[in-house]
Amino acid sequence: MKNTVVITGAGVSVESGIQPFRGKNGIWNENPTEMATYQNFRANTGSFLQWYYHRFVSCKDALPNKAHEILAKRNIKVITQNIDNLHIKAKHPLEYLIEIHGNINYKRRIHAQYRKELVLANWGTVDENNLEQELFKLFHIAMDGAIDEIKSERPHILLFDEYYTELYQYEEAHQWMDEADTIIFMGTSNSVGFTYGALQMAINNGKKIMVVDPKPAPSFNYPSVEIIRETATDFCSSFF
Repeated sequence: MKNTVVITGAGVSVESGIQPFRGKNGIWNENPTEMATYQNFRANTGSFLQWYYHRFVSCKDALPNKAHEILAKRNIKVITQNIDNLHIKAKHPLEYLIEIHGNINYKRRIHAQYRKELVLANWGTVDENNLEQELFKLFHIAMDGAIDEIKSERPHILLFDEYYTELYQYEEAHQWMDEADTIIFMGTSNSVGFTYGALQMAINNGKKIMVVDPKPAPSFNYPSVEIIRETATDFCSSFF
């Protein structure tokens, strides 16, 4: 499977009890393009961090499921759109994992440029009874919400008004896909720029393309795309 790349989306984590991003009861049904932006983080820092905590950090105690575990044990190259840390918890070898949208367990300085600048976010210290002030403390933000351009930190996630950079291993992800013979889209709705670009690249370069999802998005309907209507766990159990 060394020439296979798997691109995982929120559907892979549903079996771990994590709410999907789109569809019925999806997280992204709640005006994401307004809330999940860097502009909003700067303008409404307190409300942004509380929103982020309730929507994403709530999954910090979730456990990986069998799909995560199989992908890890087989050393499959995985590019995940998920920020839930479950591939890491499944002990996926880091040399075979790219978290293209970041990870809830990490934070970084406001103007960080390199992955070596990422630091762990110690969510265990946060007292939810005084949430805003606790989050300000965690991210080294003044108690009035003022951001220090040198000392303050932010969540390590890609927001809607931001671009892919080295922080998210964007170039390495493209190299993996260029070198792959097979690209498998697993549990993703194909509704963000990365997956759309990956699909078009795979089609244009004649790669074997598989889509694994019980309810695949219509945007995957191309003659060269093999649709497999299975859960990630069922597929991984039989394919890898």
